[in-house]
Amino acid sequence: MSEAAAPSAKGERQRSGDGGPSASADLALVQCPGWGRECPPYSLVCLAAFARRAGFSVRCFDLNNALYHAAPALRRMWEDKDFYTFWEDAGAVARLAEDNAALLDGFVDGILASGARVVGFSVHTTSFLMSLELARRVKRRDPSRVVVFGGPQCSRAQAAGPLAAEPAVDAVCVGEGEVVLVGLLEAVKSDGKAAPAPGLMLRAEGSVRDCGDAPLVADLDSLPLPDYSDFAEDMRARRYNSAGRLDIMDSRGCVRRCHFCSEWQFWREFRSMTGARMFREVSEQVRLYPQVERFYFIGSLLNGAPKELERFCDRVTESGLRIRWEGQAIVAPSLDERLLGKMAAAGCGWLGFGIESGSERLRRAMNKPFSDDDAFRALRAAARLGIRTQVNVMFGLPGETREDFAATLRFLVRCRPHIDSVLASQSFTVLDKHTALYEQPERFGIAGREHHLFWSADGGANDYAERFRRYEEFCALALELGLPETSGVLRVKPDKWFLLGEYHRHRREFSRAARCYGRSMRREPVRDAARQGFAACRAALRPQEGAAA
Repeated sequence: MSEAAAPSAKGERQRSGDGGPSASADLALVQCPGWGRECPPYSLVCLAAFARRAGFSVRCFDLNNALYHAAPALRRMWEDKDFYTFWEDAGAVARLAEDNAALLDGFVDGILASGARVVGFSVHTTSFLMSLELARRVKRRDPSRVVVFGGPQCSRAQAAGPLAAEPAVDAVCVGEGEVVLVGLLEAVKSDGKAAPAPGLMLRAEGSVRDCGDAPLVADLDSLPLPDYSDFAEDMRARRYNSAGRLDIMDSRGCVRRCHFCSEWQFWREFRSMTGARMFREVSEQVRLYPQVERFYFIGSLLNGAPKELERFCDRVTESGLRIRWEGQAIVAPSLDERLLGKMAAAGCGWLGFGIESGSERLRRAMNKPFSDDDAFRALRAAARLGIRTQVNVMFGLPGETREDFAATLRFLVRCRPHIDSVLASQSFTVLDKHTALYEQPERFGIAGREHHLFWSADGGANDYAERFRRYEEFCALALELGLPETSGVLRVKPDKWFLLGEYHRHRREFSRAARCYGRSMRREPVRDAARQGFAACRAALRPQEGAAA
């Protein structure tokens, strides 16, 4: 293994409890870039714990964090959160892989040296390209290894089918992975290959076969506690961005079905841990890793089961456990000053609220029913109790008029004294497959639904360029009100002209696209991609210019 990759290999091989560093593993779990670096990847530690309980030996590889430390020249891709589009650019990722081939091959050395017959990748929209790159390298070196992809990008609404068609991928888990992964491990142990089973997509007889849905884990309390032992050394060495933080996923799914949201599709049904199980997880992790004092609830919402949330708060307060925690919440009658008071006393220090719009009419149309007064009361109560708050806002939801947008601006001014930050959606409104917006475009006045960003609505008045204008107007007001410039609220979006170039190119407006790409080449960090877009537009314009002549 290369010297640069050695620190990661040391941390990943020296774990106790399943045979020591010399034992051959059954399963290697891999997190590729780009992904957050706040703490060890939660999906890996949960899957590792479940597989180990079933009797399988596991090694975890956080190549995302390892690459950050091994290649200082690349750190901007992690430290600048507005650079996430880099990881979704196939050309940029291919060049990064080519420029760092020795480093990536060193990572592959470590995966193969684990002896794992099954190599599982946790895949997200920003990590699937690098995951494919690593999977191809693994397969080139040893075609007998069974590669499985899972995670949000592997849902049917995202890229399950195309990923299952990839020659380097033997199977794709289309939903939650614990039971499905153990079944696959048993099949490989028995027959040496992946077998069709509920919860998987895989190639069979020359085509991709969807094996249907696997049963859900009905009782989240039955899951083993996440096993961080592979990452203990890196945690002690403070090699993660938030050294005292771990994640917790107290629930799966959501109690609501907002018309624009696709996240609930992955989990299918809302389920929650009990307050006692939540408390057991956080208290045990603090006991094992004394440096941990903060937890982030990474489910869709932490107050989907308010009685269990209250029981968790009571257990923390009664025990005297000193922790801080935070997460996303929904505006609901149960989230009143009494419950917020218990949350604050138990260590809750921050809540993010999906407000999305200041227009009650528009929120109702999106199946998001709460009043502005309900939201304002929750924000004001949280602020009084010392809980910092953030509001999340979208732009150009189908049916959003100028008056609806003005209502959003007014709501921001009204709630400003009680909020600490804003997450302004940089993709404005995404049209995900199988959402109500996607499935019923006529109902919502949507045209061009096949492009998740460049669709239009309201007779063309609500297009990508207009959504961009509303986003910028909102950001200007937020900054004027003294809200911090964050990954959502920006004075200047760093890839603005590139994105507008992509939009006009999609509409075959090549002259306008070329002008946008030209500005991007002069001002923005995505120069290579902008240069390619510019060249494509010039090539498209030549026949038109010739015909005109």
